[in-house]
Amino acid sequence: MTTSHWRRSASPEPIVCDALVVGAGVCGVSAALHLERRGLNVRIIDRDRLCSGASGRNAGFLMRGAADNYAAGIRAYGRDTARALWKLTEDNLAGLRAEGIESLPNYQRVPSVLLAISEEEHDQLRESLTLLHEDGLAAGWVDRSSGTDTVWQRNAALGGLVNPNDAACHPVELVAHLASKFAHPVLEHQEALAISPSGRDLTVRTSDFSIHTSHVLICTNAYAQLLLPSFASLVSPRRGQMLAIRPGNRRLDASYYAHHGSEYFRQTLDGTIVVGGCRTYHAHDEVGYEDLTTPAVQSDIERFAAQILGADRDNPLEVIARWSGTMGFSPDGLPLVGPIGGGGGDEADRAGRVWFCGGFTGHGMSMAYRTAQLAIAAMLDGADNPFPIDRHFATAAAH
Repeated sequence: MTTSHWRRSASPEPIVCDALVVGAGVCGVSAALHLERRGLNVRIIDRDRLCSGASGRNAGFLMRGAADNYAAGIRAYGRDTARALWKLTEDNLAGLRAEGIESLPNYQRVPSVLLAISEEEHDQLRESLTLLHEDGLAAGWVDRSSGTDTVWQRNAALGGLVNPNDAACHPVELVAHLASKFAHPVLEHQEALAISPSGRDLTVRTSDFSIHTSHVLICTNAYAQLLLPSFASLVSPRRGQMLAIRPGNRRLDASYYAHHGSEYFRQTLDGTIVVGGCRTYHAHDEVGYEDLTTPAVQSDIERFAAQILGADRDNPLEVIARWSGTMGFSPDGLPLVGPIGGGGGDEADRAGRVWFCGGFTGHGMSMAYRTAQLAIAAMLDGADNPFPIDRHFATAAAH
């Protein structure tokens, strides 16, 4: 998909605005919309183009929760935090629906299913189902006796926890839709090279011009350390790989997560099946910013697809596309929101005027819209911040 949200400055004259957002993925565009609706004059810049990073290279899941199941989330974060995180992802989708994404050509209102392929995961998902119901969160169950699509016909799974109110989308289409609501075109191919104090405000130097602003919100997620070196231990760039196959006679009635979120697959409106994951088996290699596919991971994805969806002479596994994207992982899997000053170094003297919002750990589509809204309320109003970035600064400084 191409967009018209492009501008290269024809003049060296600086731009003056109230707030600047760095990064034009789903988080940055959402943040700019929320800032603009607060009455601020806002601009967005991106070192590449609108939605060129992981926001445009993911599988298009709009699901509730995190990669792993609710029981695992409670063990990792505690019940209150897990409940709040699952509720945030529900609010995220509700907010996107309020923006009109249901009118998009490739939007699908389709449940998500966390698949149990092993007995261990089956037990955790059954536990999760009970816990979700106890916390007032809608959930269902599907297994071989009730499932009707290819997954259940193949008998490849023991059961699955159903998020009944989830959705799926074409991610570039969704971000372009949000960008179309913003008053100004995204300033593409403008890398933020330096941020420096300028009186009571800030000056951001880009590839072609300077921007004078009162607030900067950095929404570059995986690419944070390229602008903020002190974030190297806070946001880790990790590559995710995917492929697309022709459906043959395969049919999917839901978007699926398997192996605690390690693998995932869904069927688009035109029948194409998108399959991704297997990075956990090659974790040491799937790091950094290089957007490429590798034989080892792609072979593992194909092997998983054949196992779960079937592949034989009458229904071959015909791969029609392969791609990758770089995600930003936080140390604990929760988003990171807050002023960057706590990171030390050259950023320390900016008096809380430069904030970061990111670290979505592979779930930006399901978290970023609502998290950006919370970040702006915290930045402008001092509202409660459920994901304070300074929870990691002491650990980062020690390393």
